[in-house]
Amino acid sequence: MGAESFIATCRELTALDFSSGVADRALTLTEVVLPDRYAMPTHAGLRHPSPHMHTDGRNRRGQWHEAVQHLTDLAYLTPGQFGEWHAWRESKTPQPPPLLLGAVLSAVGKFVAEDDYPPFRAVGGFPSTSRSDQLDWTEQMLSVLVLRAGAYTSFDAEMSPRADYRIGEHSAYGRSLAYRVRVLFHDYLDRKSTARKTYFDDDLVPYLHSLDNSLGGELSAVLPQKEDRLIHLTVQALLLDAQLIFDKFRETHRFLPQSPRPYFLVYDLDDPAGIPLLDDRDAKRLERLSKRAGRRLEREELHQDTGTNRLGVRLLQIGLWRAGVYPGTLDGIFGKLSHDALTALVQQEREAGGGLTARQLDRVCLPAGAEEEQLWIVDLRLAGILLDAYVPPPEAEARREEDLIWERIRREGLDERLDDQLDRRRDELRLPYGDLRKHPHRRVYYGIRGLIRGAFRAIGRVIGWIAGAVRAVLGAVFDFVKAVVKRIQEGIGMFLEGFRYLAHYLLGRPFVTLGEAVDGKHPVLLTRFAVDMDAVTFLDESSSGQDRRTHVAYLKRMGESVDFFLDSVVGIVRLVGSLSAPVGWVQLGVLIARWVRDQLTDVLFRGRAIV
Repeated sequence: MGAESFIATCRELTALDFSSGVADRALTLTEVVLPDRYAMPTHAGLRHPSPHMHTDGRNRRGQWHEAVQHLTDLAYLTPGQFGEWHAWRESKTPQPPPLLLGAVLSAVGKFVAEDDYPPFRAVGGFPSTSRSDQLDWTEQMLSVLVLRAGAYTSFDAEMSPRADYRIGEHSAYGRSLAYRVRVLFHDYLDRKSTARKTYFDDDLVPYLHSLDNSLGGELSAVLPQKEDRLIHLTVQALLLDAQLIFDKFRETHRFLPQSPRPYFLVYDLDDPAGIPLLDDRDAKRLERLSKRAGRRLEREELHQDTGTNRLGVRLLQIGLWRAGVYPGTLDGIFGKLSHDALTALVQQEREAGGGLTARQLDRVCLPAGAEEEQLWIVDLRLAGILLDAYVPPPEAEARREEDLIWERIRREGLDERLDDQLDRRRDELRLPYGDLRKHPHRRVYYGIRGLIRGAFRAIGRVIGWIAGAVRAVLGAVFDFVKAVVKRIQEGIGMFLEGFRYLAHYLLGRPFVTLGEAVDGKHPVLLTRFAVDMDAVTFLDESSSGQDRRTHVAYLKRMGESVDFFLDSVVGIVRLVGSLSAPVGWVQLGVLIARWVRDQLTDVLFRGRAIV
């Protein structure tokens, strides 16, 4: 059955047609077709692959991996544990080691306990009982968990400043502020240490003063002093949005887009080989540009380390990371990975067009000097303009750009081809993630709006990849694939989990528990709810009191979550029922995920921090 059949079935459910034929078709679509299509297990992704598949739930594993990354950033897990998780994920074995899984579940429990997000409370909170119950809870709430934890580690202003936050507060928000300071200032390579502050406390306040010094000292009046327990909202907002810091940094050092004054980053490379800088590889032209760059450096003030903690380099790396081309650590060291990332972005912009002219792109990054003493020069004013094109847009603009991407894909006749390519060429995406055992502090960028912006700017590469003509997956292609898969991960898993409740409560499927075996046979305990919520229960005579208590506990757990998930699935059914063909499976998954994301960021579920 295709997407059209799913749309038609949702229309029938929206019209309150719960006949056996509609119910059977709905269950087939949500328990067979959708899980197969998206490699999304019907239930617990780590323990039970889809019964209709011979492979694991790869999308669900990807969502688990993202959750583990965010929990590591927030210091609920150690970098070593993140490396172990990455090694397990690459091994393709069905289960993570028990100790590692226990550590991850414990981290989830701590995060939920320290956060104040209403949806976590809507499903009864994290269970303190058995590991099985904890895993079930995490599976059910995985989309919510990833969305919320991702907001705490995002530099895209996904969080709002908190007026009631106190320095030293043991909360998820306190961990988030400590993480941001760590990214902006902590140099793992120089300190030879992975020590991390868990919460933002008094020891980290001096870094705020250091940040102010790098930004020209304009924040001194609102910076916390020794006796203060509050961080001014202006300072919090700066930590939550890397673009604000970058803009103020550029303003302080006077290399804004309209400024005629150049501002350079100078560095050398142990291995100078890199991505070709120019379309025109004419040796004389390259030599002329390099000589000109060298003469400009002789006349200008040079800046190799922009701030004692290389803040400017870190901000440049964050920009390259968000643009999908930087695969390294955010460490303030502009080496070969950063160099290759910048030149790759220049090359991508040559194809995308706009932003900078061809002559300006030629001058973004150039060599200067003799080979044995060759330096590389980045014109930070031009690099800033280049990165401005990749700043995550407002939500409305991101949606417009995303819709234009789908329109282009349909116009090119590549709807079904995309579905095939996402499945067939999955292994090509492994390399850009890097080897986290060697680089445990590496982060993959997951911000949806930024990923969409990168794909929109270089849609030609995306179209070429879908058509099978493009092999490289860094940059726009990688971001587009990640954005599509991430959307599906966020929405389909939650929808399938919610549809279980719809099937039980509206379509009449019974809740079944198998008791302890008696003479080799398990007694069956069954409860079925009617549409008016009347219940009919059947119990085997051989079932024990403990069997019945287990069945009641199962019903209680299901009941605690039913309102939250039914609200989700009913909204999605209405959404899908309002669609009209042609809508392909992948785009359908993206639309479902968009609705889930909307609901989770809606004011009713926002709490104090999501915007």
